[in-house]
Amino acid sequence: MSTFNPTLQQQAAIDCEDSIVITACPGSGKTTVMKEKIRGITPNLSSHKGVIAITFTKKASEELKKRCKENAHDTKLSFFGTIDSFCLKELILPFLGRIWYGKPSDCKIVKELDSHQQLYLSGKYNSPTCDELSSDAGFKALYDAGILWMSSFAALSLFILNNSVSARRYIRARYSHVFIDEYQDSSQAQHELFIKIKELGLIATAVGDIDQSIYQFRGSQPEFLLALTEDNANFQHFELDLNHRCHPSIVNYASRVLDPGYKLIAHEDDIYVFRRLINGSLKNAAEHVSPWIDDWLEKNTINNASDVAILAKKEISLREFSTGLTHNHRLYTDSPLNDIGTECADVYSDLLLYKYGAIPTAQDVIEKYFFQLPARNMADIRRQLKGIRAEAILEAFIEKSNGLLELIGFDEFEEENDAVRLIWSKDTWVKLFKPIAKDEVQLMTLHKSKGLEFKIILHLDMEEWSFPHRIPGDNWDDINYPSLAEDTNLHYVGVTRAELCCILIRTSLRRNAQGNYGNSRPSYFLGLPQLEGLYQSIT
Repeated sequence: MSTFNPTLQQQAAIDCEDSIVITACPGSGKTTVMKEKIRGITPNLSSHKGVIAITFTKKASEELKKRCKENAHDTKLSFFGTIDSFCLKELILPFLGRIWYGKPSDCKIVKELDSHQQLYLSGKYNSPTCDELSSDAGFKALYDAGILWMSSFAALSLFILNNSVSARRYIRARYSHVFIDEYQDSSQAQHELFIKIKELGLIATAVGDIDQSIYQFRGSQPEFLLALTEDNANFQHFELDLNHRCHPSIVNYASRVLDPGYKLIAHEDDIYVFRRLINGSLKNAAEHVSPWIDDWLEKNTINNASDVAILAKKEISLREFSTGLTHNHRLYTDSPLNDIGTECADVYSDLLLYKYGAIPTAQDVIEKYFFQLPARNMADIRRQLKGIRAEAILEAFIEKSNGLLELIGFDEFEEENDAVRLIWSKDTWVKLFKPIAKDEVQLMTLHKSKGLEFKIILHLDMEEWSFPHRIPGDNWDDINYPSLAEDTNLHYVGVTRAELCCILIRTSLRRNAQGNYGNSRPSYFLGLPQLEGLYQSIT
């Protein structure tokens, strides 16, 4: 494990033993601070306790868990996962049946309600609150019909804590601290759940950055993070405002996108934010960019093609770009298992990740899903997992996977089996379950890039009408950007993924919603006057 030499800002946050809120800019080391705090807490806990560590994505959760466990550090009975998985495993499955009766484990978990399921509810909800859940009998009717809606998990969990003494006792007895990362993306129900858990006596840490709020369309409300920073009675506020990742010219450009009055960082180096207009379509742009990657590799500007990421607002842009890219690449899309979103689908995804090597050992899978089974079963489970890794026949793989799923309590998985059949038939989906190859250029949406970092970023969709999102007004030239604040944050996120260099690419042709090409105009973001002098134009 490399030596960590914290800054004064980082050390102050690590040392505080009270409830805190940390506002952290990109590249400020917030994950390292969370890791150091957790590793400092867990040695003093009894063997039956742990901390709750909630992150926004499963990948971020696995990374935090891995870093916390470095050098065989014992994290005791800590929980690492997403907010939805915490709500489901720790509150809904064990306690909802005591309030609403029935068996939550028999329910089908859905990401989105279909038109028939929506009829149960008296209102339309994006991310329902606990009050809305309590006042609308349709949520209970959905449960009685065997449906658990993921968007209601936080509200359901708060409802459980408000109505179950056993649930409150369990959380107090099992956990000492709660950590939530990416707090700017919390909904009202998630915020209220966090406050409730703190009120039960757990020491609470919230980490986030209002400038990286990019999920308001899902119901997230960044003002809750701001409210915590102002709640001096319950939280100490620490700020991590030093970007240790990006070149200073990238920090300057990205910061001026958000704040025209940002005080620039003085530096003597060249500017490494570039703008490039490429004639033609996105396919033509990829044909133009491919030799750049060859040149960067030849000159050792980058070590591997995987150090380069192509980011875009729209997945369709990435698909078109990929048709002209001469390098091996990986396009990040949601697989059919992601679309299902059930816990069973999550386990199945990990079985595929293990089969194709992204999860390296059978023990990693056992520790995540089979640790509660008797020790005498472990040798057989390990043998079955190794059989899955070696299996080359689709239906045999499904049969063996189903056997393992049954061991941990699943008895219906036909929908998941069909999803695996689809994945198996498509190389681009199979690739998502393999370790990243060094020769793979990474293609992903700006939303999927959140939390990642790359040596060089190529940022597409820099045409008007492509990004930011624009809708027609009464006249065609009316300027109407309905989600400008969120799109500005998204642009900021994209630029700050770059360590060494960020290239903003506009193509002369833009494909409209009907699939027809026309001449493009520069994106709104390319016309911001406060950015003059902070980039280079390349030809």
